[in-house]
Amino acid sequence: MNNNEVRTRCLECGTELNQNDTRCPRCNSTRVSHDLEVVDGIALSVSTRFKRKMKDMGTLAEVITNRWKRSGDPKLKHGVREDRVIDKETDEYHHITRDARTGEITHEEHETLTEHNKKGG
Repeated sequence: MNNNEVRTRCLECGTELNQNDTRCPRCNSTRVSHDLEVVDGIALSVSTRFKRKMKDMGTLAEVITNRWKRSGDPKLKHGVREDRVIDKETDEYHHITRDARTGEITHEEHETLTEHNKKGG
């Protein structure tokens, strides 16, 4: 295979990182995503979902999702990559959607989880 590319970015602010970075130089977050793009005529989509429960409570404290999904926009015929972080302990909501082919950001939200829930999201 050729043309393989690993992209590393911060899940908090979306900053592109060096592959070996464990912290974001912009926001100091340790939430890092490594995306491997394989260009070889085979479509492969990997999705990840991480859930963390509150200690001694049994309720979800944090959900981190990275997935490919279809887009209703005809301009995005290859679908989109969606990164979402819902953190109840720190009251944070982050949602970034990128064109699956180009990596261009098509939608981005960073707000408190409280404000996001008020909007009905």
